[in-house]
Amino acid sequence: MQLDVHDDLASIRDRLNFIRARRVLILLLPGTPILRRKLDLLLVQRQAARLGMVIALVTEDWQVIEYARELDISVFADEQAADKVRWKRPRDKVFTSPRDPVTQAEVVDHIVRQRQPLTTSERRWRQIGRWLIFVVLASALLLGFMVAAPSATVSLTPASRQVHETVTIVADPTLTDIDIENRQMPAAIVSLQAVSRATLPTSGKETSGASLAQGLVTFTNVTIQPVVIPVGTIVSTSDTYPVRFETLVETILPAGDQIGVQVAIRALADYSGPTGNVDPGAINRVETEIANWVTVNNPNATYGGAIQERRFVTEQDHERLLVLGRQQALQHARDMLLHQLDGDQFLVPGSVLIIEERPEWTVFSVFVGDASESVTLDLRAVVQAVVVDEQQARQIAYSALSPYVRPDLEIALETLSYVRGDILEIERSGRVSFLMTVSGSVAVRIDPGEVRRRVQGVSVSEARRRLDHDFLLDPTRPTSINTWPGWYPRMPFIPVRIVVKVNTP
Repeated sequence: MQLDVHDDLASIRDRLNFIRARRVLILLLPGTPILRRKLDLLLVQRQAARLGMVIALVTEDWQVIEYARELDISVFADEQAADKVRWKRPRDKVFTSPRDPVTQAEVVDHIVRQRQPLTTSERRWRQIGRWLIFVVLASALLLGFMVAAPSATVSLTPASRQVHETVTIVADPTLTDIDIENRQMPAAIVSLQAVSRATLPTSGKETSGASLAQGLVTFTNVTIQPVVIPVGTIVSTSDTYPVRFETLVETILPAGDQIGVQVAIRALADYSGPTGNVDPGAINRVETEIANWVTVNNPNATYGGAIQERRFVTEQDHERLLVLGRQQALQHARDMLLHQLDGDQFLVPGSVLIIEERPEWTVFSVFVGDASESVTLDLRAVVQAVVVDEQQARQIAYSALSPYVRPDLEIALETLSYVRGDILEIERSGRVSFLMTVSGSVAVRIDPGEVRRRVQGVSVSEARRRLDHDFLLDPTRPTSINTWPGWYPRMPFIPVRIVVKVNTP
């Protein structure tokens, strides 16, 4: 609150009424005449006290500074200094009645006696007294430090052993609540529609004809005259049972000895299929009237003669498709259910079954006996599965560790692990029996308060000996004791200064 030359006592007190702060710093500009009387400053201080405030001043006026010191009001050189120093609590009583003359005389006499010089003996005893007081205070401080300051951390690992328990759990859809004593729990039956599409090549085969072999032969002129080779000229092999071919085009063989020309041929219908495929040089006979004028030979093997087959749908194709389509429908349903389950549920393996199929839901693309290279099945079915809450199963498995719940033992919950075992039985009603194994560590129970009572105030080596003797600890993990200060050789005398850490086995 900054004051100027126009402010007076009444305006200052009024301005304080509108301030909601707990501390008020009053700034007096140079030349401001207000608050130069002690009474004015006292009245301002009392108004601030009634409002629950503490005031301080920023001024260079030595008269105001002197009155402020008499009233225990803090005075600062600037605003920054006021933020760094604790403010004084101002007094509201300054004007007091004068002392009684007799009392003042007694005070003066006491001061005079205090200032009289002491004798040698008095000075010696006073010095001895001061040293005694110093030794007593130092001893008390040292003793207090030795008792209250030291601390220690004791880290120990109790003896433990591994336990494994396997239980048989029954999940029944008819139950509504878990029965730990009888190891039974609720199960949920989930139904949904699943679809699949499967395609297989057809397996039926039948003969639908044979193709004719074809190739090229070379006719060679053995005369000096040109020779006409008509279309349909018959040539054959020289085997006991010759294979016959016919020419496909009419060709004129030019005149001249050993002049040759190539002509396309094809096997006759009686020699269809692989029979018409002959080796190079096998065709060497001409069976028409031009046989005296030409010779024939095939430089390359003939090709293309084969038995042609037709594929058709069999009853076995439909049966195989049904098996494949049902497998795909079950897999589709299993994937959908796994996607819908939360983290505490699991789908019982082997419980995913098809419970309903309809003729109109089973559609084949081709009927039995129809010619086709492949057949496709579109299948829809209602699938049922059993879902179990694994968290409840773990509660039942944990109950198998009840023999280890004793006052002297403690189950290390952090070490427990659960493993689902084999599915023993799945009934049509959805009732499932399965195994679950719980494994973990069982440790000796250690009371931290008892540890503190055994080791308080003794040496570190004695504390370690007592712990190893009085408690059943893990021999592979030695007890660790750390003291503060590090050079302090004993355990703290105050139990609360000892921190006990019992490690998980």
